[in-house]
Amino acid sequence: MPVADRGVRAGAEFGRILAGVFRKAGWRVPRASSSSDSGADLILDRSGKRYVVQLKVSSEGRRDRLIPLLSQAILEAQASAQRSGDNAVPVAVVAARRIPASVAEQVKQFAERYAPNVGIGAIDAEGLRLFSGPGLEGLDAKPPRRLARHIVSPKRIPDLFSDLNQWMLKILVGQGLPESLICVPREPIRNASQLAGAAKVSIMSASRLVNQLTSRGFLDESEQHLRVVRAGELLEWWTSSNREASKEVPARWILKSGQHQLLSALRQYASRQMHNQPRCCLGLFAAADALGIGFVRGAPAHLYLERLTLDSSDGLGLAIDHSDRPADVILRIPVNREAVFRAFVMHDGVPVSDVLQVWLDVSTHPARGREQADAIRRRVLKPLFGKQL
Repeated sequence: MPVADRGVRAGAEFGRILAGVFRKAGWRVPRASSSSDSGADLILDRSGKRYVVQLKVSSEGRRDRLIPLLSQAILEAQASAQRSGDNAVPVAVVAARRIPASVAEQVKQFAERYAPNVGIGAIDAEGLRLFSGPGLEGLDAKPPRRLARHIVSPKRIPDLFSDLNQWMLKILVGQGLPESLICVPREPIRNASQLAGAAKVSIMSASRLVNQLTSRGFLDESEQHLRVVRAGELLEWWTSSNREASKEVPARWILKSGQHQLLSALRQYASRQMHNQPRCCLGLFAAADALGIGFVRGAPAHLYLERLTLDSSDGLGLAIDHSDRPADVILRIPVNREAVFRAFVMHDGVPVSDVLQVWLDVSTHPARGREQADAIRRRVLKPLFGKQL
């Protein structure tokens, strides 16, 4: 269907929704054709008072889209009211498929500041109704449970936690975390285009993720930035998707050389920077210790290795060992390699998994992983998300 046709249909649908809001409240709503002389979308009567309404529909419920449309609706509503006469009250309404409550409130504040004599409204397809102005009291309503119908099993949305999507999620969440715990671009992310630029992915990939998160109620599109909401549910889904994200390979030191051999080997490996050298970083409990948030002692040491080659294992001083002997180091070959290696941090020359990756990995680990995950949740994630966790 052409874009213009979709716009016409959306306008007609929201026109019916808006008329229904007023009818339900006991207002008299004549047929739309009766408003053609004044140029208004709707003409309403209440207790002998006439209201002329201009409705503008946006494809997105963002502030930077709604405020310009509201300004246009205000001007047109004022002109329609003048043509209508009888001291008609101008009313400007904006609509979108989904308008975050915070954005609706910003729309209201804008109108109250710049057009205090004009009634205003913001409505969406999910039940949000916010009105302000003379005689418009009592029309407000909230969605019964926003987007509950869109919430489905994680198994039905495998794309949500693809490799690059996890990397972009780390950028969105990592803005509020210390640089010592995660390495992500530190810049305002207001839309999918800026997210694509920061993540160095295609705009299509970023748009797809933003649409998925928004449609499931995990993203609040405010005027300042894209903000993750309902973080507790999102992180639980993310954890579940991460259960089979790596292949583990046992390894032993070719020559043992002391207590700090793991850090020394990884520091030396990282300093080589050879062409096409597989990326590597500390993982799980060893990474938690390096980040200063370690809780578990005596757990096996893990290293993330982008791909297993003879040169990479030799470069680390390790030999693959599938015997029954306990491994010195467990090499993890990740499926989500970009999410793992783009976000790691450097501590004293040692590449270390970021705190979100550590939390995801230890959450399902049998060796006291839940205790370590709870410590990270309490010390790092709870201050970031507050009551959402």
